[in-house]
Amino acid sequence: MGRRTAQAASTDYVSTIHEGNYGYGVANMNKNKLIQSDSAVSEVVGYTLVFGIVVLAIGLIYVTGIPALQSTKDATQFKSIEQGFMILNTDLSKVALDQSPVRTTKLGTAEGGMLASDPAACNISLKIFESGNEQFNDTIELGRIEFVSGVGSISCENGAVITRYGSGSFMTIKPRMFKSNQDPIMFSLIKVNDSSRSASGGISQITISNPRFNESLFNTPEVYENGEMEIKVDSEYADSWARFLSSEFGATFPDPLPDSSTGWSDKISFDKLVVVEYVVSVDIW
Repeated sequence: MGRRTAQAASTDYVSTIHEGNYGYGVANMNKNKLIQSDSAVSEVVGYTLVFGIVVLAIGLIYVTGIPALQSTKDATQFKSIEQGFMILNTDLSKVALDQSPVRTTKLGTAEGGMLASDPAACNISLKIFESGNEQFNDTIELGRIEFVSGVGSISCENGAVITRYGSGSFMTIKPRMFKSNQDPIMFSLIKVNDSSRSASGGISQITISNPRFNESLFNTPEVYENGEMEIKVDSEYADSWARFLSSEFGATFPDPLPDSSTGWSDKISFDKLVVVEYVVSVDIW
């Protein structure tokens, strides 16, 4: 019995050793699995990727979105100034035609632009013949009021409003120069005789008034009958002037046009030509 008890004890001892070794092995395996686990690494990589995507998105918005918003803002402001020039042109005509002694127009100008008047910026040259004899050959400085920005430019020249984007321009309001089958050719020439300018980024005020001095070349109105004329316009908006004169009077100009000029037209026949010249003073501040 003592031998059996000793054997049982020995068996229990061996079993205990095996169980201990097994438990140690299991614990060691779990420890190795924990050390070799990628769960923690996956979370760090995931957070890094998300953070990188957020930073990249913010960068793309900053690089592309903000300039796009600024471009839209500039285009909207430019359109508003263009509408303001239409009002300005109406005021200019009212003063020129003696319908009002003075008119003031306020324009909200955009950052980075410039509003200015220049009496030598737009010139019109005329050659007028009656019965083959030259009656007039001179250049009239009409001048202009112009706003220039990074978007484009808008100009008021001789009662016309012209807008330019890039290298091309178009006339939004035509001048008082026309011809019909029943009526004579009518040329209304409106001269700006002052140079003035205003910085942009705020409200600019343009005052148009009767001239301080008058240097008319014509005895207004000047009337010519049964003759021909040639015309040339020197302006940065010459392409618009060439299209207008071709459409209204059938004038033909050189192709391509010279730089900043229409070049001389061919001769335009008329039964009667009436030329009326006006002069206005312009102050901008």
